[in-house]
Order: sequence, then C-alpha cells, then structure tokens
Amino acid sequence: MGDGTVTQIGLEPARESNIGPNINKLTNYRWAIICVWLFSSVSSFMVLNTLGILLPAISAELSLSPGQQGLLGSASHWGNIALAAPLSWTTSRFSPKWLTVGTLTIATACIFLQSWAPVFAVLLLGRLLFGISNIAQAPARALLTRQWFCAREVIIVNGLSNVFFGIVVGGGLALALVILSAVGDDWRTTLRLFGFYFAGITVVWSIVGRERVTQETVNVDTVQGLSVLKGALKYRELWLCGFGFVGVSMSFSSFLAFYPTLMLEDYGISLTLTGGILASGVVLGGVGGLGVGYAAATMAREGAFLQGLAVIMIASNIGMILTGWLPALFMLSLMNGVAWAFFPILITVPFNLRGIRPRELAVAFSFTMMMTSIGTSLGPLITGFLQEATGDLKLALFIMSFTSVSLFLAGITLKFGVQPESREAAEPAGGG
Repeated sequence: MGDGTVTQIGLEPARESNIGPNINKLTNYRWAIICVWLFSSVSSFMVLNTLGILLPAISAELSLSPGQQGLLGSASHWGNIALAAPLSWTTSRFSPKWLTVGTLTIATACIFLQSWAPVFAVLLLGRLLFGISNIAQAPARALLTRQWFCAREVIIVNGLSNVFFGIVVGGGLALALVILSAVGDDWRTTLRLFGFYFAGITVVWSIVGRERVTQETVNVDTVQGLSVLKGALKYRELWLCGFGFVGVSMSFSSFLAFYPTLMLEDYGISLTLTGGILASGVVLGGVGGLGVGYAAATMAREGAFLQGLAVIMIASNIGMILTGWLPALFMLSLMNGVAWAFFPILITVPFNLRGIRPRELAVAFSFTMMMTSIGTSLGPLITGFLQEATGDLKLALFIMSFTSVSLFLAGITLKFGVQPESREAAEPAGGG
C-alpha cells in the first residue's frame, strides 16, 4: 500500500540515444491537443446532463413510468461502475489518439441510436452504451497528460477541465432549452443535432490530436496483466481520493435531480428560473476552479483548500434549500460553484502518486471516475428513499448536503506538498 503521501512527479526526459530519433519534443501545441480532448470529454457530460430537459417530451411520447425515467437517468453510470477497471486495463494499451477517435465515433452512433429509438428498451441501450464509451475514453486523458505535461502543469490541465466543464455543461443546459423550444419540443431532432455536434468533434480531434513518444511510452507494455490493476489500486491515497469524490457526487446529483422540484413546490419558483440558478453556479465553478487549484498547488496548501471548500459547499447547499429569496439563491449558487474548485485539486492526486507508471495511471484515473459515478448513482436513489421515509423532500436534501463531508475528510487525510523526485520533464521547446 502507499504511504498516504502525494508527491509531484515530472515526466522522464526523452533520451534519443536510447530510443532513437522519433522522440517528440514538448511544444506549445500540446495545449491545443489537450484543450480539444477536454472539450470532447466534457461534451459527453453535457449530453448526459441535458436528459432532464428532454425527459418530459420523451416520457410523453414513449409513455414512460417514473421507474423507467429513473432507469434512463442512471443507465449511463452502470457501465462506469461495472466496467471502469477492466475497460481501463484494456484500453490503456491503445494509442490515446485513436482510442479517442474510436470512442467518440461510438458515442456519436449511440446518440443517433437514441434519437431513432422506437421503444424504451432501445433508448435505454443507447444511454448505457454511451456511458460505456465515455468511461472507455478516460485512459486517453491520463496518458496524454503524462506524455505532454510536466508535474507543475498537471494542475493547470485539470483546471482547464473544470473551465470547459463549466462553460460547455452550463451552456449546454441553457442551449438545450432553446433548441428544444425551436424544434417544437421534438426531442429526437434535438438529439440528432447533438449527434452531428459529436461527429464534428470527432473530425476535429482526428486532425488535431497527436501523441508524444517518451521513454515511458516506448516501455508502456513492460507492466502487463493483473499487475497493472494491482499497481494502480495499491495506493492508499487513491482510495482516499475516490472517497472524497463519492460524497460530493452524491450531494451534487441529489440536488440536480430534486432541487428544481423542491423550489417549485415549496417556493413557487419555476423550473426555468431554478435551472438558471444552478447553471450560474456550474459556470462560475468551472472558471474559478483553474485559479483556485493553481493557487492551492502554488501555496502547497491543497489539503487546507479542500477542507475550506467542503465547508463552503455544505453551507451553500443548506442555504439553498432554506430560502426562496432569489438574490440569496443566486449568491448561494455562486458560492457553491466556487466550492467546486476542489475538482482540479483532487483529480490531480492520481497523477502525482509516487512511482506510478503510465498504464497504472490510466487505471487509477478511471478509478476516480468510477467513484464519481457511484456517488452520482447513489445520490438520487438515497434521496428518494429518504423522502419516502420522512415525507419531506426538504429534510431529505438537508441530510444529503452533509455527504460532502467526504471532501473535508479527504483534505485532512491526504498529505500534499512533498518535494518532487529528481525526474523532471524537459522544458517546452517553443511554439508548435
């Protein structure tokens, strides 16, 4: 097991004398590569999170029961939970560029399958396969980050992921309403437009995407078989990181599913206005995460930042269910968005584990995504049972607000700020 310490490990310099002349030097073009990849990744979450907007029209046409609606909402996470480890173990052997092309192509086909679905079973299958394609793509991010970025830049890469998530997912929630209204509540046409959007992203990535050959990538298959899984999952700090993600994801998914209903029933606030309140927090959290994450790493106070952000998240969630005053709701949502700046700090943990190798890193990163999916699946389920048991949705969401304490505990138990090992990446070679 690991010793609970997260170190900062840079990339090993490429040695042309040992590998040959095909070593790729670091260039500024790597930022274009990772930005396009991150944009494609968060676009998947945009499609997943807009289901709630399309669900009324889908339910009306296909006559879905509440149970079927719940199955549809959770289906995309089943594959993440069941297949994250074996898929990451398998796909981490593939070229990250072509793995991304393949999974984006499958995701595009799944969107068109959903838009065509004549019955509920086909729609459910499309959502399930879309989720599987999403988790299968995750190792590519870890491998590309390891290839192209040195230790001090990883927090910036993960901060950029937060920025794109806020802009694309928050913007997508608003745009989906506009599109659905423009096409006369035709959810099939809306999904087809998403499909063409994904096809375009696939083409752009196939043109922009590149890989970098290093000593590590040449020797990527030196660790094989189950030793890859064992090597990744032996770290105590990886499990602490995953625990932090579970609680926060439970709280977030609970609010995403039930908060609009609470606001409508208890305070008479429309679904559209509640959506705007939630979207404002998502966008701010995405943009703010880059600065907060970088500041935490620069000051070597990552643990303290995680603890503080956890307190803000819990307090803002509680505040949002106790008031119907719009100015306060927008302010509390913005505070909640700032609290989500924890994401680039916590997601960087797998990249900085001492001695972790590329394929092990790919599995470790997918593990954190799996833990997020577990929390996302459990949140609405537990909230629903709590509401049934107490007859009070507000009380149920109040209780679920405290699941984010897992982030506070992760901030206490994870140890940051250890000096990096001697391996450092070569300095960028200039513009690409």
